[in-house]
Amino acid sequence: MIMRDLSIMSLFARIVTALPGMQWISLPEEVVVFGNMMRQQLNLRNEAENLISFERNFISRSLPVTFPRPLKESTVSELLIEEYEKALPMEVFLKNGGGPFDKQIATIGLDAFLNMLLLDNFVHADLHPGNIMVKFTRPLTTYDLLCSVFNSLFMHEDRTGAAFSHESESVQIISRLQELRDTPVAWRVELKRIFDEGYIPEIVFIDAGLVTTLNTENRQNFLDLFRAVAEFDGYRAGQLMVERCRTPHLVIEPETFALKMQHIVLGVKRKTFSLGQIRISDILTEVLKAVRQHHVKMEGDFINTVISILLLEGIGRQLDPSLDLFKSALPILRQLGRQMTAQESISHLPSDNLGALLKVWVWLEARQLATAAFVDVDDMVKHDWCAFFSFVTGNTDFKYRLMPNRDCMVVYTFGLRTGCH
Repeated sequence: MIMRDLSIMSLFARIVTALPGMQWISLPEEVVVFGNMMRQQLNLRNEAENLISFERNFISRSLPVTFPRPLKESTVSELLIEEYEKALPMEVFLKNGGGPFDKQIATIGLDAFLNMLLLDNFVHADLHPGNIMVKFTRPLTTYDLLCSVFNSLFMHEDRTGAAFSHESESVQIISRLQELRDTPVAWRVELKRIFDEGYIPEIVFIDAGLVTTLNTENRQNFLDLFRAVAEFDGYRAGQLMVERCRTPHLVIEPETFALKMQHIVLGVKRKTFSLGQIRISDILTEVLKAVRQHHVKMEGDFINTVISILLLEGIGRQLDPSLDLFKSALPILRQLGRQMTAQESISHLPSDNLGALLKVWVWLEARQLATAAFVDVDDMVKHDWCAFFSFVTGNTDFKYRLMPNRDCMVVYTFGLRTGCH
């Protein structure tokens, strides 16, 4: 049945491609890509392998993210047996609101995606609200940990009663929330109670049949493009996109396309210290619009990654309008920096690409510090702290020495120059 449908799609794709001006879309190639994706999903052993890989990638991370564990020995191409996760779909939280958990859920989901993209090169390619679920857990206390050690040493038990109790409580919480999903007010009241009791959200990713992994060539292209954007060289980024697309000879006005990319990148650069107000989805939409207008044929892996970013930021912004993708990327870039220093997972990459990643890391660190400084200055001027310290000490130099934190000293110095006259 599926092979017959793919054959029909391929036939119509070849007919459309024969029309004038339609060759650049490469419809027959897209049918092949779509067919490969369908075949990948039809073999459920692939999804089992993907779930195992995701679990292995995240097991050592502190993020509260889980994946259903498959029973690989019992899984065949037509049947997947996996662990049952008692959780609620993300779409319920988007509909009723996450209450005090909005910001946490958005941040955890975005951090998980950035880890997949930047560290693992293994990205869940079907991240819509139906495939993202949420459950709640309470971190084990010191007492629980001590009980665990005692039981393992003297009682020869692997798990504590507290751990089982917490899992049981989590199941009860989800059951109560399921009963309240159609009453938004009671739903948010219950979430507030859960929050006050010390529970935190845990994200569960399901349906991992589709993943995106860049091959060596596409990875190199991605890093070269990443370097150009890191240097705010939008013109060079546009040139690279034209040179390394599938059909560079069919691109319309490549010079104009490169200039449009430069305009987009410079627009980001001008807002370096207010990136929280920038929607990455808007930027990527502008890029894809230029790609369509100038017939720049992009690789399917790149498009899948862009779509995942659009979906994740859309979900995150709905929960937390102040979500800042660049700020969320900073800890992950720090980890990349540590890996570079130790010459671990990406030691095979050219030094120019390492420099690009380091440049983005340093740029975001500087931006984070400067943004914090501006916020502190606003608070100081608002509450007139500068005048207060001047009144108390009578000496602006002594006032600087009062600050035990170097960042605060910079903030107060800047604050005196701008708001304390």
